Amino acid sequence: MATASTTVPAKQRMVQVAIDLFAARGFDNVGVVEIADAAGVSQPNIHYHFGNKRGLWEAAMRKLARDLQNSAAMQDSVVQSLDPLSALKAACAILLKTSQQWPTLGRIMMAEGQAAGERLEWLMREVYAEEYYKFQELVERCIEQGLIKPHKPYQIVMLLHGAAVTHFNMAPLVRTVFGEDVRAPANAAAFQELFLDVMFAGLAVDPPAKAQQKKARQ
Repeated sequence: MATASTTVPAKQRMVQVAIDLFAARGFDNVGVVEIADAAGVSQPNIHYHFGNKRGLWEAAMRKLARDLQNSAAMQDSVVQSLDPLSALKAACAILLKTSQQWPTLGRIMMAEGQAAGERLEWLMREVYAEEYYKFQELVERCIEQGLIKPHKPYQIVMLLHGAAVTHFNMAPLVRTVFGEDVRAPANAAAFQELFLDVMFAGLAVDPPAKAQQKKARQ
């Protein structure tokens, strides 16, 4: 069971416990009483501060959004200073760092993305859709300039995000099977190198001579 230090103000404890529990088991499988117990408060405290479980969920999602603001600002500054391909690679590196630091966001996005419905629409509208659109814009610029293969941009975006998020979401499995901590700095750095190598080698446009040879063999 998720617990929070009683030295943290009660409202912050409730939000942090809610993030951990919603990420671990999803919105429908977590109750207000459980969140209150884990946060060390009474159930009426949740209703006083947030109204109901949905209000607490929204507060938790906005807390995650605030945590991501620095990463988003960093990505924006990078995009402005680099060519499209270098900017896309840098954005992927920032995505990997974000996924390493806040794996709970990836778990929540996966759960809500599979469930669909009004909560997902709210989450995209209020918290995260803009980040997907920024990635898509970078991918489209790379395709337009012939820097990567012209696959469907949204599929490239989802491939990049899915690979980054899933790796850190599966940390318990990796620890159990391989005895490795995916969030350890050395392992995270090695995965970033692997990610950029494999993803961009696959997306790279073949040189004209190589493309002609491939076409001749077909």
